[in-house]
Amino acid sequence: MRVGKFLVENGIITNQQLLDALDLQSDNPDRLIGEILVTMGAISKDDLVMALEAYLMTTGAEEIHVDEWLDQEEIDMLIDKIKSQNGTTSTKVE
Repeated sequence: MRVGKFLVENGIITNQQLLDALDLQSDNPDRLIGEILVTMGAISKDDLVMALEAYLMTTGAEEIHVDEWLDQEEIDMLIDKIKSQNGTTSTKVE
């Protein structure tokens, strides 16, 4: 399951917010959906971190721990781990 779909299905963001973020992402595919949602104000950074932790737990990646005190390097490493677990090779994570 993609992160954006997880956020919608768990009531963290609306489907319209996801669609708006995906539209913005199509113009800049290097930006991650979570980053766009935070920039849009649809979700706070802290809420995104907690949602990512829940996402990882529900997708069977409990060994990866997300902490609200992550710095950008740690977030980038976490994103790389998510991509490798999902078999994603592009920089686009939804």
